[in-house]
Amino acid sequence: MSLLPLEGVRVVDFCSNIAGPFGSMILAQLGADVIKVEPPAGDDSRYYAGAVDGVSTVHRYVGAGKRGVVVDLKAPSGVEVALAIIRTSDVVLQSMRPGVADRVGIGEATAREQNPDVLYYDVNAFGTGPVGRDRPGYDPLVQAFSGIMEMTGHEDSPPTRCAPSVVDLGTGQWVALTVLAALMARGRGRPVATLETALVDTAFSLVAYQATGAKVTGTRPPRAGSGNPIAAPYQCFECSDGWILVAAPSQRLWERTAKALGVGELVADPRFLTTTDRTRHRHALEDTLTEVTRHATMQDCIDRLGAAGVPAGPVQGLEEAVESEVAQERGTFVRSDGVPLVRLPWLADGEPAAWRSTAPGLGEHTRGVLADVGFSADRIDALHAEGSVSSPPPPSEELP
Repeated sequence: MSLLPLEGVRVVDFCSNIAGPFGSMILAQLGADVIKVEPPAGDDSRYYAGAVDGVSTVHRYVGAGKRGVVVDLKAPSGVEVALAIIRTSDVVLQSMRPGVADRVGIGEATAREQNPDVLYYDVNAFGTGPVGRDRPGYDPLVQAFSGIMEMTGHEDSPPTRCAPSVVDLGTGQWVALTVLAALMARGRGRPVATLETALVDTAFSLVAYQATGAKVTGTRPPRAGSGNPIAAPYQCFECSDGWILVAAPSQRLWERTAKALGVGELVADPRFLTTTDRTRHRHALEDTLTEVTRHATMQDCIDRLGAAGVPAGPVQGLEEAVESEVAQERGTFVRSDGVPLVRLPWLADGEPAAWRSTAPGLGEHTRGVLADVGFSADRIDALHAEGSVSSPPPPSEELP
């Protein structure tokens, strides 16, 4: 049975790139009618590297389940179309720089003139206040600002970006969760009108406990490489044929680790007596344990640690992880238009969510959406002629 609690809810998405569109994609998979509004040239995400059959995998993913409309917001008649869609929508998402939505004519005040009950969601980079409004914002810029890049990597390495777009994707998750919460609140008679999430909010939430530590102490978190500054051993170790990750953050697991690796005497070493001691001397602990692990295979170490009840596993490349038995068992990939896309991370009654539809072609649903929101066929033709909206050309008829 499909989990579609948002059937009957319409969302108009004026966002670009990844953060907002990822959030609206989640809403689409939960049943919402998501209308993705793109400029005539298309969203930037269409043209990212990593295309399959000419369509970027980013667009295939964040565009799945939506209806696609092309509207030129620089044209007055294009704004007319946008406002007509807003009039019929429950939620407006936009990620333009602060002030731009107002300038082009789809800001919150104008949207409420058209639809007083609309839930208006502003997704931005550093907020709308005088300090943050003019700061440019992409995932790596926010990682750099928030300390994520400076705390990532090894001590002798330059600042390192966390490879997945964690700020963008995390923001999209907050967008979806907050829309769901607001709709639930409305259903219980507690109206919510305006929502906002900044990329920097997401970044700070990702480093929440480190941020509190930095705020209280005024000190920068140390780089921990593959480890974590709150416990040790809790990191990667080199073996003769690769690397493993050992997660032994508690005293009990540490003692089991030492015995499993044949260095039980380390338990009584003054440098490693407590979690705090081991964390303070984590480099010495790493060197000592590596002298054992580098002379054994990955599987040997994993078997020895596993027999002792210590969590340990291989460090894999992504190309290995996607072909793993775990990925197969979890049904990680669900095909969309013949392309394997990573499913959303929930099962409903044991079943994954199927992709409701593929990511739309540029302007694929323009005519249908305009008809839905009240435009006549003649007016739709006129808007196309003016260039304020566009659709893909109809398929050519084959000659007899």
